[in-house]
Amino acid sequence: MTYRHLLAALLVGLASPARAQSTAPAPPAAQAEAPPSDDPALAPRLEDRPLGLPFGKAWLGAADGDVTLLVFADYACPACRAAQPVIDDLVAADPHLKVVYLLLINEDDGRQAALTSLAVAQSGGDWAAFHRALDVGGDITAAGIAAALKVAGIDPKTLPPLDGDAVGASPMMEELTRNDRFTIDHKVTALPSWLIGAGKATNGFDPVTLRAAIAKARAK
Repeated sequence: MTYRHLLAALLVGLASPARAQSTAPAPPAAQAEAPPSDDPALAPRLEDRPLGLPFGKAWLGAADGDVTLLVFADYACPACRAAQPVIDDLVAADPHLKVVYLLLINEDDGRQAALTSLAVAQSGGDWAAFHRALDVGGDITAAGIAAALKVAGIDPKTLPPLDGDAVGASPMMEELTRNDRFTIDHKVTALPSWLIGAGKATNGFDPVTLRAAIAKARAK
C-alpha cells in the first residue's frame, strides 16, 4: 500500500488541543507513572531518543543484538501482517538480531491498534504476545484488539486513556508523530518497510534480501 504523509497534519491537529489546555489537572498518579528509567528498553519516549532505541517493549529478538532491524508497519496494513512470519523466522534463526518496530497510522482503522500497542509497550506488559495476536487476528476491530489483550494477559484497565484529550499529549501520540517524521527522513514510500542503519528504507520483506543486508551490517 502507498504510504500517505497526510498523517503528520492529522497528528498535529490531534495534539494541539491538548497543548492548549496546559492548565488542566495532571492525570492520576497511576496513569502518569513511567516505567523504570534505568532500563533503556522501558524508558518513555524522549525527544532525543535515538533511532533504533525502541519505545518501551516494542521489539523482538535479542535485547543486545549486534544488528538492529527497524520495521515500519501499520496494523491495518495486510502486507504488514503478512510480513510478520518472515520477521519471526529471522529472529528464530538469528539469536543476535534485534527487531525494533516503528508503528504508524497509515489507515484510520489502525489508529486504536497502534495506540493500544504502544500503551502495552510502555506499560511493560507482554508486548510481543499482544503484537503477534493482533497480527494473526486479521482486519483490525475493537473486538480483535480486546482479544489480543486477553491473549497477552493484559487488563485494559491497567493501560492509560487512549481517546479524548488525554491521548493528544500522550507519549504514544508523540511516538507516532516521531515515527511519521522518520518515514520522511528515510524516504518510506510504502508499507511495510525496513531499515538497517541509516539511509533509505527498503520496501517489502524478501527473506533473501533481508538476510544479505543483516550479514552485510554484521560484517562491518
